[in-house]
Amino acid sequence: MTVSVTSRGAAAALLAAALGLAALPGCGNSAPDKGESKKDEPKGGGAKADGPKPDDKKANSLVGAPPGEPKAALGEVDKGAEVVVMGFLRDLGDGAAKADVLSPALLKAVGRPWELPDDTAKGYSADAAARWLRTAQGKSFSPSLDRKQAGDAIYWRGAMQPAGSYSLRLLRDGGAWKIDWLALSTVDGGGPVTAGGADDALAEFAVRAFVEALADAGAMERNARAAILARGMVPPLRAAWAPPFDADKAQGYDYNPGKLALAATGYAGGTSAIAVAKAGDATYTVELTKPTGKKVLTVKLVKGATPGEWLVSEVAEKG
Repeated sequence: MTVSVTSRGAAAALLAAALGLAALPGCGNSAPDKGESKKDEPKGGGAKADGPKPDDKKANSLVGAPPGEPKAALGEVDKGAEVVVMGFLRDLGDGAAKADVLSPALLKAVGRPWELPDDTAKGYSADAAARWLRTAQGKSFSPSLDRKQAGDAIYWRGAMQPAGSYSLRLLRDGGAWKIDWLALSTVDGGGPVTAGGADDALAEFAVRAFVEALADAGAMERNARAAILARGMVPPLRAAWAPPFDADKAQGYDYNPGKLALAATGYAGGTSAIAVAKAGDATYTVELTKPTGKKVLTVKLVKGATPGEWLVSEVAEKG
């Protein structure tokens, strides 16, 4: 015989009534065990067995890691950031890129020389930064297949047409994606970033991007290249390579652009391709292919102040 839902409900009600009567004083053979109702409660404040576990946030790094900190694994690039980059590269080639798309750190690095009293107060010249961007006018950029995001940092590497390479790093600043690094180079970029973890991948990107700029033979104007090289170095290193004159200091530089460009040529001039390999903690070897043969550099890094930022602290010829 099939029992309907209504019949089941009636039976349940009768059973509940019977149990209730049994619980009344004198309606049963023994009093209930006072500890019985609590024996199945979980310890430690009564959290539900199927509630969040202590390691749940660690399993989901997007939730558990502090905002702005690179996550343990790389991920796909945010669609909003992709829109920003594609628009920026189009405007860059057209000579229409605006300085307000740059991060504060990059704006200060390329927004020199200072020309007005307001520039000194702000620490950069918006006009100088706009002129720096216009030095890339006329270039053509291919979409990138070597791009990854780690929290609030993105690296993005691609090819220029008909030859050469470009590198970008983006930083999420105040809820908006900003360009935190931009370099162009005549040099073959040496293949995609191979490291898997966020820190290692961003560090490897920093080495590749810096050495590509170091070895550039004309994709960037001399002073424009010096500005981005300075952006990628710790202050003591750029001061050691290119100590500033008083006139440089008056224009906001802590190095001399001409000396820095000359030092770059001394290390990597004539390079046609590079190959990067990790050699230790924040240390890389870079093999340069030159007309005279191979040259190997050791490049050391330190972490910067913003997400995804690594700065070059030492460059030395090996052997």
